[in-house]
Amino acid sequence: MRTRWIAGCWLGAVILAGTAGCAARPEQSGPGAAPVTATPASAASAAPSPSVSAGSPRPTAAAGGTAVPGPGQAFLLQAVDRIEDPVLTVTASGRIGTYPGGADTGEREQFQLVPLSPGATVYLLKTARLRLGGEPLCAGIQAGVLHTVACDAAATGQRVKLVARGTDASGSATFDLVVGPYDVEVSQDDKVSLKRHGSTPAGTRFRFIPAGTVGQWP
Repeated sequence: MRTRWIAGCWLGAVILAGTAGCAARPEQSGPGAAPVTATPASAASAAPSPSVSAGSPRPTAAAGGTAVPGPGQAFLLQAVDRIEDPVLTVTASGRIGTYPGGADTGEREQFQLVPLSPGATVYLLKTARLRLGGEPLCAGIQAGVLHTVACDAAATGQRVKLVARGTDASGSATFDLVVGPYDVEVSQDDKVSLKRHGSTPAGTRFRFIPAGTVGQWP
């Protein structure tokens, strides 16, 4: 009887020990377990992409997906927040005025930007299709007004700068247009005027509307 009782107790102890061992295995992933060396998927996905840092500015995009048209790209310069969405155009007298943006604009409203040197942010604003003697014309200051003149990269009154002004309601990048020492402005009745460039933003923002390739019809 005593031998049988001892054997029974020993067998019960073995069974209890095995049960306790199985119950302890899930606890290895609990607070008292050794740390896991693999990076959790949630932490990996939270890490910033190596190509875009959190502090990197997002590139702005104008109509057509480009902030500033590259060399060889024709475009319209459209005044933002005006009733008829006027675009700059070359009048019959050679002066630069405006034309309703929704009209059939033709070649006189198409311009191109030509950097003064590769990669420069100072440009000549040339006509994209309008030619005089086979050569494009440039925007410049003549007798206090914005006019087309024979291109001369050395003339300070023809040098064009763009001052970024954020985006408009459509998400297109907008700019102040500075020709020589003046901001180009368009009034609510679509008249072009010049204001001395200074520390305050111009009264008119412009956006670029792509118009194909320079020298070729779209």
